[in-house]
Amino acid sequence: MTDHNTGAWIDELKDALEELKKEKHPDFRMLYLFPGVEISVNSGIHILAVLPLDKGTGDIDTLLGAVGFSGEKGKTNHATTKSPVEVIIEIINAGGLAIPAHVDQKNGLFKLAGNTLQQVLDCEQIIAMELCDQSAQTPQLYKDKKLEWTKILGSDAHHPTGSKSPGSHFTWVKMGTPSLEGLRLALLDGSLSIKRSDSFTGDPNEHGHLVIESVSVNNAKYIGRENTFECKFNPWLNTIIGGRGTGKSTLLEFLRLTLRRDKELPAALKDDFNKYQQDYESRHDDGLLTKNAKLVAAYRKDNAKFRIQWSFDGSVEPILEAGADGDWQAVPGEIAQRFPVRIYSQKQIFELAKRPQALLSIVDDAPEVRIREWKENWSELKTRFLSLRAQGREIEASLNEEPRLKGELDDIMRKIAVFEKAGYTDVLKSYQRRQRQLRAVENWGKSWTNSGERIREISGMILPEDIDKSVFDLDRNADAACLTDIQDVLTKFSRVCEQLETIASDVDQIAAGWKQTKEKSQWTKAIDDALSEYQQLRAQLADAGAGDPSEYGRLVQQRQFLEERLKTFDSRKKI
Repeated sequence: MTDHNTGAWIDELKDALEELKKEKHPDFRMLYLFPGVEISVNSGIHILAVLPLDKGTGDIDTLLGAVGFSGEKGKTNHATTKSPVEVIIEIINAGGLAIPAHVDQKNGLFKLAGNTLQQVLDCEQIIAMELCDQSAQTPQLYKDKKLEWTKILGSDAHHPTGSKSPGSHFTWVKMGTPSLEGLRLALLDGSLSIKRSDSFTGDPNEHGHLVIESVSVNNAKYIGRENTFECKFNPWLNTIIGGRGTGKSTLLEFLRLTLRRDKELPAALKDDFNKYQQDYESRHDDGLLTKNAKLVAAYRKDNAKFRIQWSFDGSVEPILEAGADGDWQAVPGEIAQRFPVRIYSQKQIFELAKRPQALLSIVDDAPEVRIREWKENWSELKTRFLSLRAQGREIEASLNEEPRLKGELDDIMRKIAVFEKAGYTDVLKSYQRRQRQLRAVENWGKSWTNSGERIREISGMILPEDIDKSVFDLDRNADAACLTDIQDVLTKFSRVCEQLETIASDVDQIAAGWKQTKEKSQWTKAIDDALSEYQQLRAQLADAGAGDPSEYGRLVQQRQFLEERLKTFDSRKKI
């Protein structure tokens, strides 16, 4: 609770709080009043001073005197005689916390510049600031110094109503018990312990959805003999402190036994763990249980409550769930799978330290790591890699043939050059070109020549078979109507088949027409002319003893084959 340059209200508010406590009203909840004051500093900025709970009006008056404030209390038109840094130091010396107020607004720290701002930013005693607008830009000097002051929010209420009434803007602070030291530690933690009302609207006491609430022991060797021993936990950090032999390890191992986590122990510790699950017959036995021993762990999972039970004689239900009416009902499931938990004893951690990979295995098992998904992806990538490597080896082996093929191509090109120099180039080239055209046209024709027959095959495949009419009663209207509908479908299919037959006949006519067109075309005549000229050339070469011109054709074909092979090598190199 702060006011401008005064703490006059603090003692009165404290007295009123004590009266409320004494009234013991059923709606009263414990309140903690931190005395404070908003100090107007001589540079024109305001600094909040928050003092310990046991301080009062007199302590604030003393602080105002120490910082050189002699103006009218409760007003902001006067300021201290001391500088901002000196004021901060005096607040710390008074046992308080110094927090620059509304730094992004009027009379805020970030309105300063130059040396005055730098001196405050260099002050190590400041750990938090009141920032009204989280989107406000901080000064470049603040960024350059890489400062991370915790950003808090207050109502700064000057009136009991309005947009900035008391409690309209606030900051949740996580503390065990409210105190100035707890507040200081929370501010040092930052976002871990501080939540502003303008960025958080949920329950500030949220915690994990899996919580061990307590462990209970009945009829163990040393605990739970006359009355049930119960150790309750809170949903955050729990620390169990005690001397040697006070039962710290026993509590941990009983919890391990109850939650069925004993199989996770390394082999070196299994013998030592046996005493926690054995009964004893004499004082000198190692067993820490009796034959009537019973262990119960209260486990909260999301919004459901469970009791996980273990007994020496195995007579209890392993899992009980609390119903809506408060009754406990046995439910199925594997405890280790349904109720995840990690338990590590000191000896277990020592054993883990011996194996460098053990910690990585623990990290891998965390749900956030999603190790199973990662392994599946890794296996897929590994398989793909091996496949690519096999393909690469195949390509490398085939590329070894490249030099030999290039040599063959070079020899063939030389032989072809001899024929071309002999004056028969035009006839031979025309013949080869026309032959390639002829093969291309024939292959094209083969690709669709039988299309009519394929359409007729499709027509026969889609026509439904006749339905077995013996299973229908024609005297029943529903059966007769169904057969009528079926007959309608068959009729439609018959029409489709007729249409397909018509299409097939059209395709046959197209094929016949193409055959006649091709036979009468100028292109066919050009093919015949090229063949005639080639045959005449053969006769002339034979008469001249120059050899068979067909050798030229073979060489050309071989050249084409080798060139295609070398092209595939080029494409494989790109892979």
